[in-house]
Amino acid sequence: MLLASSGYLVLIAVLGASGLTKLRHPRVFAGQIEGYRLVPRRLVMPVAAALALIETGCAVLLAAPGSRRAGLLIAGGLVGVFLLAMAVALARGQRIPCGCFGATGALDTVGMASLLRTALLAVIIVAALTARPTALRPASALVAALMLILVFLTAETARLLPAGNLRPAGERRLLPACPETSGPCWSATRRRRPPTPT
Repeated sequence: MLLASSGYLVLIAVLGASGLTKLRHPRVFAGQIEGYRLVPRRLVMPVAAALALIETGCAVLLAAPGSRRAGLLIAGGLVGVFLLAMAVALARGQRIPCGCFGATGALDTVGMASLLRTALLAVIIVAALTARPTALRPASALVAALMLILVFLTAETARLLPAGNLRPAGERRLLPACPETSGPCWSATRRRRPPTPT
């Protein structure tokens, strides 16, 4: 099936590019993970390194015909973790970098666009898992390119949806990059008290 073989190429491109970028800039990615407030601070760097290695390893497994199913299963678990983390951040009203593409995605905040983009990757993984294994064909590259464009364009349209006011007290706002780490700086903000009537 052409769509299934093209889905492999989409996943190889996305996971490979994302994993390699995170391996090249581990401190930036670690700062993005810390922004989610789901991992103890002492474990942020090991978790960042592990996620980057798993993403890169998934791309390698998906590129080899004999290990594609294993790569799909690992990629499915990884994407599931990413979806859960972004859903929690959205529920908290956090406005933080999603960390989807490491340093290159530093300005892409968690929102409906990042959530939809990741969900579409999950759909591709499920479709590839349920389809009959097929060999890659020359036309697969063209279809994969069109699928990538469709995924990102569909996700970008979500930015047009009204976001609403989801910022709770103690939210961490995205600030300019820290010169000493080349990553984003974080600062807890406090809700201002309304002026007392006189």
